[in-house]
Amino acid sequence: MANYCHLSYEDRKNIEDGLNENKSINQIANEINRSHTSVLREIDRNKVYFKPKQYGTYKYNNYDRDISCPRLSKSPYVCNGCKSRSGCRKERYTYYARKADDSYREVKSNARKGINLTPEEVYIINSTLTPLIKKGQTINHLYINHPDILDFSKPSFYNYVNNGVFEFGPLDFPRIVKYKKRKNSNERRTRKERELLIGRKYEDFLEYTNSNADLNIVEMDTVVGLQEESDCFLTLLWRKSKFMLIFKLESQTTEEVSKIFRMLQEIIPYNEYKKLFQVILTDNGHEFFDVNNIECIQSSGEYVTHLFFCDPHMSCQKGMIEKNHEFIRYILPKGSSFKNITQKDCNLFMNNINSLCRDSLNGRSPYDAMLFLCDENILKILNCDYIKPDEVVLNDSLLKY
Repeated sequence: MANYCHLSYEDRKNIEDGLNENKSINQIANEINRSHTSVLREIDRNKVYFKPKQYGTYKYNNYDRDISCPRLSKSPYVCNGCKSRSGCRKERYTYYARKADDSYREVKSNARKGINLTPEEVYIINSTLTPLIKKGQTINHLYINHPDILDFSKPSFYNYVNNGVFEFGPLDFPRIVKYKKRKNSNERRTRKERELLIGRKYEDFLEYTNSNADLNIVEMDTVVGLQEESDCFLTLLWRKSKFMLIFKLESQTTEEVSKIFRMLQEIIPYNEYKKLFQVILTDNGHEFFDVNNIECIQSSGEYVTHLFFCDPHMSCQKGMIEKNHEFIRYILPKGSSFKNITQKDCNLFMNNINSLCRDSLNGRSPYDAMLFLCDENILKILNCDYIKPDEVVLNDSLLKY
């Protein structure tokens, strides 16, 4: 027998068919592999009552005529299987599988509505999470670090938030970054730019990475501020760890990008640099076209890094870094000026982003995951520090110091 398992619609249809064929309760129970009492309770719970039929002005009542049917006084206590059911003028009970299943689903749905939390649990969640949410921490980060109080599903958490159960609401969580409108540009690339792409297209990237396993792949991009300002950020993200470096650029030019790579080559030991920057995937931005200064050690000219470019208008090909840019926008929303942002500020929100726990990293932070790719001393050289989970801040209050 199937213990503690709800009846399906197929089970209920088999019960209805069995009743219509005048099978006994035991026969029906054996056919659907259920207990005798389960089938009997199902029928009794969901049988539908029909009043005695009345014709013209003549009405039947208990004094004029006996409206009870002897068939209902014995198992299965319903009129299914009765040949005279359609024209019967007595009171009737009939079992219908469809109505029984609809009733079951309604009861099931109603049972799942409401709040399955005590006032004490709501108070603890409010007092613990409200200050953390005000810091801009994400739902995943909260679930990873506070499983003791968030012992229910994330969909339930969202429902509670939307229904106003807690002191915080939907607007207290980081907003999703809106995608930029695609630019329509009829400008053709110069011959020199087209030549740079030879052997560095996305199809070349796929071919190279498929034939060379376990590479450290770095996604590279820039984040721009106001259009009238030249200031921007250069971002570098390691796919294996989702660890991201952020550098302030005075302008979105090849010179500024080359300057960052020269600095990295000087401060990171040679062997570590070669291991970390094996492959770089970026978009077709003009600031990345000084390929020699990105692919080579600038002091010696030694070729150490394979640089590849995504297809035009296909930022999804480096979707990991695009997704990670959302965290920057939690702190500096669209329309924010980068002019007064310093490298110290970049280090600050870079460290908070890298300390945010991720489900995709089995509850670890990118900082923790990066320790599998390089020594902690390398991270210290790059001004990377670990932020404790409850101290992570991901909104504009981070820069108000």
